[in-house]
Amino acid sequence: MTDPQRRRFLIGLTVGGAATVAGPIALWRWTGGHGHRFASGPAPDLQLLPPDARFVQPLRLPGGEGLLAEVDLRTPLRLVAQATTQALFPGAPTTLWSYAGASAGRALFNPILHARRGDTVEVELDNRLAEATTVHWHGLAVDEANDGSGLHPVAPGARRRYRYRVDNRAGLYWYHAHPHGRTGVQLQRGLAGLMLVEDDEERVLKQRLGMRWGERDLPLMIADKQVGPDNAIVYKDGADDWIGNRVLVNWTPEPYLDVIPAWYRFRLINVANARMLRPCFLHGDRVLPMQLIGTDGGLLERAWPVDDLFLAPAQRADVLVDFGALAPGERVRLRSLEYVAMENEDESGAFAPDPMGDHPGAAAMGEPLDLMELRVIECATERRPPARLPPLEAIAQLPPMPDTRDWPVRALRLRMDEEGRWFINDWNFHLSGHEPAFSVRRGSREVWEIRNSMTSMPHPMHLHGFQFRVLSRSISPPDIRGRQVAAGGLGPQDLGWNDTVVVWPGEIVRLAVDFAQNFAGTQRYMLHCHNLEHEDMGMMLSFAVTD
Repeated sequence: MTDPQRRRFLIGLTVGGAATVAGPIALWRWTGGHGHRFASGPAPDLQLLPPDARFVQPLRLPGGEGLLAEVDLRTPLRLVAQATTQALFPGAPTTLWSYAGASAGRALFNPILHARRGDTVEVELDNRLAEATTVHWHGLAVDEANDGSGLHPVAPGARRRYRYRVDNRAGLYWYHAHPHGRTGVQLQRGLAGLMLVEDDEERVLKQRLGMRWGERDLPLMIADKQVGPDNAIVYKDGADDWIGNRVLVNWTPEPYLDVIPAWYRFRLINVANARMLRPCFLHGDRVLPMQLIGTDGGLLERAWPVDDLFLAPAQRADVLVDFGALAPGERVRLRSLEYVAMENEDESGAFAPDPMGDHPGAAAMGEPLDLMELRVIECATERRPPARLPPLEAIAQLPPMPDTRDWPVRALRLRMDEEGRWFINDWNFHLSGHEPAFSVRRGSREVWEIRNSMTSMPHPMHLHGFQFRVLSRSISPPDIRGRQVAAGGLGPQDLGWNDTVVVWPGEIVRLAVDFAQNFAGTQRYMLHCHNLEHEDMGMMLSFAVTD
């Protein structure tokens, strides 16, 4: 019996409080101000510990060396995929799979890559793992050879050079392993990093905001890991929806960040295997509203006020948050709020007696989850930053939503069969293989209508090689309908360019995809669910763009 068969949920299932699903809580003791060390035994549910016992490590920030070190891609870079040892948690070191490199004598692990629109990037991958891997340039418009999908795996001991021109708008992109059937385990073990692209619009906005990168303009790279008592990252091959018992932000477990009473810009990205987040900033019981200014594909035309948002695996959100009204000593929690998970999988097959059995100490999908703490401190400089933001009604230029009345419509249905396998229409990659499911002509334009079955779960669908505009949402769940700010059921996150879109059970989402590109010959790309266990189980198809 497969894990998908064991892990079928009833329609509309919502799970109770964290205390009902956690494994036994391990004893902990103070370690002299350096965090908490957990005794051997089952992993603890940190959500049940007091805040002072959880948020004990300062957030790792972009820097010069180690994890999150920064490197400019104007010069060629060599990355080595290998197992490394990192001090992530108090106590024993953790074996982490990483993209290691060096620059000017600095050791780099999963570095933040900086590029400008129009740059030509050259990165060599040297695979020193015991299995094939790749570097997928998530969200970038590149040709098949440079896309880094599982169509072109890099064998153990082999090397591959990626060389491409950055044609995307400014925004937060990312790179990660994408070998067919092994993406979930390789990301869970660490093979992922950030890439920041800049252009003229972004430079103008930076000047208007006056927030320096690395100080009040920060990435928040959020993941959950299943961690054992020896600080090892645990993964079970063949599992469904791998969720973890530890939250890491910028590779820092349950961190805190000191902030001054001012506006901040946070580049949020969900790099978890499967966990959907609903982040918000909470000051006590009061929400600090965010100004959403960007999504996957860069800046929106204007800022949109939001209290919270849904952030599925692979999605990004560029937000502004104001701490200006808070006094030194006050604290704010970045929390993923409770939501109805809608894991409406078919009841065929045996019902799992303990669906959380593979994830001891983990909060179930849809339960509230504290991610990090922000602590307000005195401004160390004589001049405090301006209390008000400049006008944010025209921060970027986007083309108007296309008139798609004459565009052909391609129907795509997301479903599970009676054996617990995920499909896009009748395609499952384990059954269909590398053969393209369909072909489109270069320069053509299509509407993709993605319909999710009701006996399903939310699927974050990711398109390689192209970004898209969301045209409409229909038959959406109430919490999605309630976020509508534009015609067609669109919420603020739908109003820009995106490469990943969540399709909820029963929902129909229509996308406008323009297949214009400067490449020649047949180029193959992927459409897949970015719940990585679904992808590895075959919820993926390849399609071809032809002359």
